[in-house]
Amino acid sequence: MGRVIRSQRKGAGSVFKSHNKHRKGSPKFRAIDFAERHGYIKGVIREIIHDPGRGAPLAQVVFRDPYKYKLRKELFLAAEGMYTGQFVYCGRKATLQIGNVLPIGTMPEGTVVCNLEE
Repeated sequence: MGRVIRSQRKGAGSVFKSHNKHRKGSPKFRAIDFAERHGYIKGVIREIIHDPGRGAPLAQVVFRDPYKYKLRKELFLAAEGMYTGQFVYCGRKATLQIGNVLPIGTMPEGTVVCNLEE
């Protein structure tokens, strides 16, 4: 087979290992339920977090659970212009503002979109 010569060994580098111990979690939208399909649900941005290994900050949004007496925390990718204490509305009938989550079919043509998820 032959031998890997010295100059090839010197340029190889080590095996890269990502430092993912301090990651905050995977950001995703809420699961679509009855409230989002037929109206909207309101949440509050509690804090904006830096996630190591990611270029964009994360927003921790707290929603009231529609079925149980508890709060649900969700991680969203923070759009430019979002701030702590801001109300975020998710659903078909939510207004078109920065941070709100709507189906793409209800937005007017030419709307600037930050995060798209199927």
